[in-house]
Amino acid sequence: MTNKTHVGFLLISATVLSVVLAACGGDGPSTPTALTAPAPPPPTAPSPPPANITISGVVYDTAYRPLGGARVEVTEGTAGDWCEYDPAPVCVVAVFTDDSGRFRFLGPFQSVTRLRASMEGYLPATLTVDSSTSNSAIEFRLEPSVAPGPLATALFNLSRSFPAS
Repeated sequence: MTNKTHVGFLLISATVLSVVLAACGGDGPSTPTALTAPAPPPPTAPSPPPANITISGVVYDTAYRPLGGARVEVTEGTAGDWCEYDPAPVCVVAVFTDDSGRFRFLGPFQSVTRLRASMEGYLPATLTVDSSTSNSAIEFRLEPSVAPGPLATALFNLSRSFPAS
């Protein structure tokens, strides 16, 4: 190799080396550093338990007569002390209406709560309520589940045999 070739080779090598160093963001040799994982996010505070909310209302029949002794249960949306965890959470809470058909729950509810009212001789009814605030105007109207008796059927049939006037 001649001196001219040797000088040209060194010039090309120096140029390539400077381009590589510039691309790597360095301008020369650096001290190796240990890689560390990013810091974990700070722990979040546990959610506060749901506040005690009052849910109340009345159970009527279709003629708006109060139904005393009807069962009203929370089938979805309870939390806290009402729940049993063995193995999955079971959170059914029930009350019976008083003689005037009124019921009342006070406890930790989630934002959407499903209630179910039932009574022997009536079809059950289900309502979904927003329980993020207290509710006191809930009304169930239960329909009778029994067929009309023979007298009602006979009167209905008799009324159909007369022309309307």
